[in-house]
Amino acid sequence: MNYLLIACALLLLVSSVAVAQDEPAKPGFTRLKLGEFWYGMYRPDGSSEGYSHLKFSETRQHGLHCEWELHISGEGWTYEESRQISFDADWKLSYSEIDSNGRRVLAAREGKVMVGKSGVDDLRAEVSDDAITGMGFILAACAELRKGAKFSRTEYNEAQDLKDLGATSFACVGQEEIELPEGKLKAWKFTMQRHAKTPALPIWVNDAREIVQVDWGDGNLMKLHREKTDALFKPAPPFLQQLEPDDKTRLVLTADFHGFKLDEMWKLWATAEGLTKWWPQEAEVGDKVGGKYQPAWRNAEGEIVWQLLGEIEIWEPNRKLGFSWKWNTDPAEAPTLHVVVEFKEVTEGVKVTITHSSFDPNNDDQQNRSSLHQGWEQFCVKLAALKK
Repeated sequence: MNYLLIACALLLLVSSVAVAQDEPAKPGFTRLKLGEFWYGMYRPDGSSEGYSHLKFSETRQHGLHCEWELHISGEGWTYEESRQISFDADWKLSYSEIDSNGRRVLAAREGKVMVGKSGVDDLRAEVSDDAITGMGFILAACAELRKGAKFSRTEYNEAQDLKDLGATSFACVGQEEIELPEGKLKAWKFTMQRHAKTPALPIWVNDAREIVQVDWGDGNLMKLHREKTDALFKPAPPFLQQLEPDDKTRLVLTADFHGFKLDEMWKLWATAEGLTKWWPQEAEVGDKVGGKYQPAWRNAEGEIVWQLLGEIEIWEPNRKLGFSWKWNTDPAEAPTLHVVVEFKEVTEGVKVTITHSSFDPNNDDQQNRSSLHQGWEQFCVKLAALKK
C-alpha cells in the first residue's frame, strides 16, 4: 500500500476542510455588536421628536434577533411602533413582527414560507432565502466594512403582510466624519437602495459594528446616545376631543377652531380651493348631493398614489357636509365608510364635529379607526394653523 499517497490525500482533505471552516457563513456577514442601543430622533433643525431603541441578542440556534421601538411626535401627530426581526445562523429570515396603531402582523419561517397572523387573519407568504423586511437596515452593521463592499437582499413589507418589494441593495461608500452627542467620529457610510425612484437610505456604522446614525429622509436623523433617550418623547396633548370612545362603529371628533367665520370654514371643507390649503395636494369637489368628493395625492413623477373616491351624501351649506369614504387602493370587497362634518358658530370661531362611521367592531377595522383618528388629528391641526 502506498502510505505516502494516502498521507497526501488525507492532507488535502484536511486542508480543504480547514479552508471550508475558515470561510464565512453565507452571504459573508459578521455578527454586529450585541446589547441595547438608545437613539434620539432629530428633525432637520436639530430639535428632537422622540426616541428609538434597538436590542440585539443571539438566539438559541446561534442566529441574530433584533427588537425595535420607535416613539415620535410632532404638531398634531404621534407615531409609535415596535418591530422584531430574526435571522438564523445562515442569515435566513426566520421571524418578523410589527405592531403599529393597534395592528399586529407576525410570521415565522417554515421552509420557503412565512406563516403567522395579520391582525385576526391567517398569514402565509412565500419568501426567498435572502429575504429581509424594513428592519433589514441593521444588516449594514453586519456587512464588510470596506469602501465598495456591496450586497443585496429581497425585501418584504411586514406592514403589508410581507408583500414582495423586490431587490434592495446595500453599498459601502467609505468613511466620513459625523457628529453624535458623544462628539465627532469617523464611521462607515452605507446606502440602502430600495427602488430606483426612491432616495437611498444612508446608514452609518462604526468599527465596533454599532449603528451610530441613520438618515430617514430630508435630514431627519437617528443618532446614537450612550444613555437612555426615552425622555425625548414628549407628545403634545390632542387637539381633537374624542366623543363616544366606546362606540367601536364610529369615530366622533370635535374641536373649536378659533378665529374662523362660519362661511370661511365651510369653504375650507366644501371647495377644492379650500381643501387643498390644509389636506390634499389637489381635489375635485362637487356642489350638491351626488357630486364628487375626491382629494388626491401624487408622487414625484406626477402619478396619483392616493385618491379618495368619495361622493357627496349630505350638502347643507354652513351647517353639514357628508361624503362616502373609499380609497383607490382599497380592495373591491372593502366596505365603504361614511363621514359627516357638522359646523356650528361659537363665540371664538367655529366648532367642527367629524363623525366617521360604519366600522366593523369585530375585525381589523379597529386598526383603521385608530389610524384615521391620528390622520384627522394631524390635518385638523394644519387647518387650525391657517389662523395662526
